[in-house]
Parts: sequence; structure tokens; C-alpha cells
Amino acid sequence: MNLQYYFNYVTIVEEGSLTAASRKLHIAQPALSNQIKAMEQKYGTRLFFRGARRLELTDAGMILYQKAKRMCEIEQAAKNEIASGFSGQKGMLRVGVTPSVSGGILADVLLDFAQKYPQTEIKYLEAGPADLCKMLQNGIIEVAVLKTVSDLPENVRLLCVQTIPTVALYKPGAGLLDKGKKDSITISQLSGVPIAMEELYQGPVLAAFKAKEADFYLKSLSSSPGIAAKMAEAGLAVALMSAKAAGAMEGEGLAVKQISDGASLAARYCLLTQRGNYRSQVTNNFIGLLAKALDLDLDKELTAPEDMDQI
Repeated sequence: MNLQYYFNYVTIVEEGSLTAASRKLHIAQPALSNQIKAMEQKYGTRLFFRGARRLELTDAGMILYQKAKRMCEIEQAAKNEIASGFSGQKGMLRVGVTPSVSGGILADVLLDFAQKYPQTEIKYLEAGPADLCKMLQNGIIEVAVLKTVSDLPENVRLLCVQTIPTVALYKPGAGLLDKGKKDSITISQLSGVPIAMEELYQGPVLAAFKAKEADFYLKSLSSSPGIAAKMAEAGLAVALMSAKAAGAMEGEGLAVKQISDGASLAARYCLLTQRGNYRSQVTNNFIGLLAKALDLDLDKELTAPEDMDQI
């Protein structure tokens, strides 16, 4: 069937009536009505309940609407990419993430991407690892960023894995971390110490403190490592953050200690794409920025690490 029929169908659904769709598309209403009849004959079912004022979708009509909208998005993405000379200056970035990696470095990369490619759209979805793999298989997203992954489907490729340790950023002399070894500390030694951190670390930190039977004292919880660093700079808390973020803030009265038994607190980034399928330049641009931010090696083919537990 002509792709224009699907585009017109999506417009009819979103406008709510043939009259409104006719005005928007500049197509006569009888012609649109005939197109709907042709589609109903093709699929062998009714697509709309025809009410007095608005058209209401049947279950079959809703399924077709979702698929037709996706077809139109793919066609438009192809037009945009071809028109922009395969540079990735236009089009849509379709990325999925697990909640455990939402924010932090990933948020910074997305902001950087939006600034470098202002004509692109960003479709950002959060879901669990299994659902993200299905989205990749179905073409709903082109790239997924997860904390951990296991049991990869055959047509999903693990591009790379990067682990970034979580460290303690503090103000020397503030009386919070002036104990233990000079360059490291344990979770038990953080017991009762006021902690500032990003939300994405909350679950792993609570679990780690509980495992060590340490007293967890939350002073500040935020969506940005900058807020946690400000709390540390004021001597009000010890900031827990990635070693990469802490390295950029170290100095100017702040110091860093490694957490010697903090392996469970590390931020892990697994990058997944669909194996063998064409990947848009928009997505390649995003992957390039993410690889640079995380020092990822994209040249090595990987399989899913067997010792990673799926979240």
C-alpha cells in the first residue's frame, strides 16, 4: 500500500476527524474516506468507530496507528539523513537507558549532543535491560546504555563496557575523612559520615552500607555531581561520585580518596546496538561523543560478560 496512505491515516487519528485531517492535508474528505475504506479492506477489519464528532480507534486501529507512525518516522528519518548528506546534522537520536545510568555522565553527553546537533530530535526511553534489547530488535531505538547486561539476543551487539570507580571527594581538615589511609577509605569508615551524592548512586550505596552494617547518613541527594561537590567544598559532607567527575573537581581545597571495598559502587556503562543493521549517522555521532566522555574502546568486539547480574 502507498506509504502516503499511512501518513494520511496517522494524521486522521491525531486530528480526530476526517474534516480536520482534510484541512491539514489539503485532501478532499471523500478521498480520505475512500483511503480508510481501502485500508479496512486490506486488513480485513474495522479501524474506527465513527462517532458523531470524533473518530474513535478500534483495537486494530490502534495497532495500525502505532505501526504506521513508526513507518512514517523511519521514512522521515531517511529523508532527513539523505538531505543532510549523511552528516547526522538532522534526524532523530533514538536511545534507551536503564534508570541506573540515567543522569550523570550520560546526561552531560546528551546535552553536549543537543548543542552540537541542534537540528536533531532526541527520543529518550527508560526501561529494563530485557525491554531495551527488544526495543533494539524491533528498531524502536538504535542504541542502548545499561549498567549491566546478560543473555544478549543473537542480533544485539555489545559494543563496549566501561567501569568507572566511585570515589570520595572531601575537604581536608573538615573533620569528615581525616582518618584511615592517606589515599583510600573503606565503607565502614564512612559510617555516620554525612554523604552527598547523585540519585543514581542511591541504591548501590544503601546496599553497600547495609552489607557492611555501616550507618548511612544522607546529607544531600541531587541529580548533579556539581551539587554534591559544593557540599564537599563547604565541608558539610563527603561527596560520592565517579572518579572521572571527581578528577575534574579535585584541587582548589578538595581531595579524593579511593573506596578500597567499593567495587559494588562502580558505575558501569554497557553500550548495545543492533547487530548487522544499518546504524544512522545521528546515532554514530552520539556514540562517538559517549565514547570520548567514557574513554571507550569501540574497536573490540565483545560478548556479554558472564559474571554480570542483570538488573
